[in-house]
Amino acid sequence: MKRYLFTGNLNIFKNLIKRNMFLILIIILACVLRFYMLTTIPIGFGDDEAAFGYNAYSLLKTGHDEWGKYFPFPVFESFGDWKLALYLYLVAISQFFLGVTVFATRFPSAAIGVLAVVATYLLTKELFDKKIALVASLLITISPWHIAASRNAYESDLLIFTITLGTYFFLKGLKKKYYITLSFLIFGLSFYLYRSAWTFIPIFILFLVFLYWDSFKNLRLFLAKNIFFFLILLLPLIPTLITFRGQSRFFQESFMSGIQNIGISNDVNERRGDCAQFFGNLFCKLTYNKYNFYLSKYIDNYIANISPQTYYQNINPTGYQSFTPRGYFYTFEFLLAIPGLIYLINIKKNSTKILFVWIVAVLLAPSLTSVGNPGRLNIIMPVPQIIAAIGLIYLIQMIKNNKLRLPFIILATTVVTLSFIRFVADTMSYYPKYAAMYQRYGYGELFKYVESQKSNYSQIIVSRKSDDAKQYIHYLFFTKYDPSNYQKNAFFSRDKLGFRSVDQIDNIKFSSSVPPLNTIPIGTMIVSGNNELSSKDLRPLKTIVDPKGDVLFNVYELTAHAYEE
Repeated sequence: MKRYLFTGNLNIFKNLIKRNMFLILIIILACVLRFYMLTTIPIGFGDDEAAFGYNAYSLLKTGHDEWGKYFPFPVFESFGDWKLALYLYLVAISQFFLGVTVFATRFPSAAIGVLAVVATYLLTKELFDKKIALVASLLITISPWHIAASRNAYESDLLIFTITLGTYFFLKGLKKKYYITLSFLIFGLSFYLYRSAWTFIPIFILFLVFLYWDSFKNLRLFLAKNIFFFLILLLPLIPTLITFRGQSRFFQESFMSGIQNIGISNDVNERRGDCAQFFGNLFCKLTYNKYNFYLSKYIDNYIANISPQTYYQNINPTGYQSFTPRGYFYTFEFLLAIPGLIYLINIKKNSTKILFVWIVAVLLAPSLTSVGNPGRLNIIMPVPQIIAAIGLIYLIQMIKNNKLRLPFIILATTVVTLSFIRFVADTMSYYPKYAAMYQRYGYGELFKYVESQKSNYSQIIVSRKSDDAKQYIHYLFFTKYDPSNYQKNAFFSRDKLGFRSVDQIDNIKFSSSVPPLNTIPIGTMIVSGNNELSSKDLRPLKTIVDPKGDVLFNVYELTAHAYEE
């Protein structure tokens, strides 16, 4: 009897694998593309990655974040940008098992990136069919943008998974109501990952409920209970939402209150002044004021954020949350998206409305800040991949002649394969050389050396001139600096936008630039960017170079000869 049951279960398992062989192969490929060389690709380690990594380490060691906050939730302060805390705790769990490493810090993002491939398959199959679902899951598996997002320790890419899965469960809930509860649970957790969810998800949920209102005819009390459950999940966010902690990114980066606002205000004042020479002040105030400039700026940003040029042609020079020098998508995806959009417009089903509203709602919040920011726009995925998959299947179905269909399939497969191979080659060889200087490359080597020499110097000056003010977090992470000592002994400052800068840790001073040499004690260690110091008598103790051999940092000891010069 036991043998019969075992044989029966084995046959079921074999049949399951056989029916889903293509999906299994896609998932294996997704794992390889997201975990292979995860420590070194992307080549550097970003400021936010180091912040998550060190704050997670601090939580494991002390139960406090870097600023001494006891198990912060739902946000932690970090650089003064008040990051949402859920990814922080995922990193802490990862570090508990894998150690305080770059790999462990990136592991949750990579793992959930693989799960996003599965979620894409499930949602696309629910909206359309299995063929389109397999193609869509393959496209997001090999997507340069999604691979880059999954390999960075940034919280925004986790929303791709949660929103996709939440939408899938919502649609499943139309047939089996308990899936609705799972949907609202996942949507609720998304609010603790990244602020893009705060704008997108409420609009999207309202749209889904409106679209399928008739399906809830006998379940409206159940739906109301789940919405109430969803709102209960958000209660811990209320103190954050109504304070600077929740609104910090808007004040720091939107064109209405951030640095961009200065340029807009200056432009308004200049044009109003010129206008007043020909027309009355009232007319000029109505014509030139910050509110119509804000509206114009927002519309311009929104249009730019929906433009194919932003995704296919524009090259992100820094490689921030993307790979450079390339667009976010393959060129062939644009070619497939055209027939995909034509097909969706013609079928006029709810699935079309869901995808279109998804795109429209995604762009609402990012357009308040900038154009083409990959972290804020990436929750548009997997919609472009689904549309491209529809386009491919639609084109194949349009070819009725089997003699023509096979060559088309071979051509499409060849184009996709060659595009993917080139992307892999660029990522492994060219990208590291091109992007190193923008990706905080070399900090691990630099600060491990500084730490080994720290006791030999009464003072070490680290210049921020060739970089911004976040070197300190890399020093803390790569040296695994004791969080208790740091919380007691660090000196920091805060700017008018609320950002924190650490000015000194022990005998290491982080300076905006290297002070005049005649003001620095002889024997001081100095860390500077390339060509920042010109004294001929300074010889580097150590030089940090990028993969091209270009100098990123020089480490000096100030000598009497340099002082005299």
